[in-house]
Amino acid sequence: MSAILFLFPSYQPSVLFCELLEQLRKMDPSPFVVVDDGSGPAYRELFQRAARISDTVVLTNAVNLGKGAALKHGMNHVLVNHPDCAGVVTADADGQHAVEDIIRVANELRERPTEVIFGSRDFKRDVPFRSRIGNVVSRYIYRFLIGIKLSDTQTGLRGIPRRLMESNLAIRSNRYEFETEQIIAAKSAGLKFREIPIRTVYIDDNSGSHFNPVLDSFRIYFVLLRYALSSIATALTDFFVFYILTTNGMALLGANMSARAVALWIQFLLLRKYVFKSEAGVSIFVAYVAYVFFSGYISSVLQGQFTGHLLNSPLLAKALVESFIWIFNFMFLRDFIFRKWNEA
Repeated sequence: MSAILFLFPSYQPSVLFCELLEQLRKMDPSPFVVVDDGSGPAYRELFQRAARISDTVVLTNAVNLGKGAALKHGMNHVLVNHPDCAGVVTADADGQHAVEDIIRVANELRERPTEVIFGSRDFKRDVPFRSRIGNVVSRYIYRFLIGIKLSDTQTGLRGIPRRLMESNLAIRSNRYEFETEQIIAAKSAGLKFREIPIRTVYIDDNSGSHFNPVLDSFRIYFVLLRYALSSIATALTDFFVFYILTTNGMALLGANMSARAVALWIQFLLLRKYVFKSEAGVSIFVAYVAYVFFSGYISSVLQGQFTGHLLNSPLLAKALVESFIWIFNFMFLRDFIFRKWNEA
């Protein structure tokens, strides 16, 4: 089996966190790395208690930097000080994870040190409403926008292989959205995902969580909705140029191709840098150009049919047709044109 470590990002935990560490130490001798993410002087004694547990290192951030920053701090420490480590198991410090489940994820990572292991909770029973709704929404967004089918996208109990740890250090996000970027990085690296069922534990309706349902959800979904935002910017450019050309008498096909040519470079840069995070070069750009003009031709044919038989407005026909092909465009670009995402 491969050697692994346990990594716990922690911000103002309760005494239950120390009790979890003490129970886990009785069952597994692997080293612990605890990151105090700026909890403050009031929690100093609690982290001193954690540091007294054998083979435990407590790292401290001077101020609260966010869960992502704490995870990166801990991963960097592991990579520097444990060169033979195959990966880490990350677990939350708020009591949501049972010791037995943490052990199960650790054993799974030891058996499969090149895969990403998710401890997946059962959201059918005894789950706060906001957690259930959040997981359902994010599950389908991940499936569509990233192409990953996970039953629990928000779990903090994960087995992270060393290769993914190295790429994670380049992620700029520092708060809860870091874990979304982590999944994208794993996808881009071609890593396999494995889910194992774990217990669903919520103490006092999850009142100990520092997750802000509004602000943190916005950060997470902004990561996932970058394609939609870039598409809106590109579509506005496309429609503006198309409108100018058609009102000045240019034929439908020529106006479509010209409008796409104007928006082409802008969209390529947005998709490459902010959405798919690809290191795409000239060959990918050529393939992208070919696909854009091919889809533009198909769109023009369909628009012509709509304009000739159903609608009198070329602009309305364009809006209708482009709305239908938007989803197909995204999936094709995601899985073929930009299929080799940048791990960082």
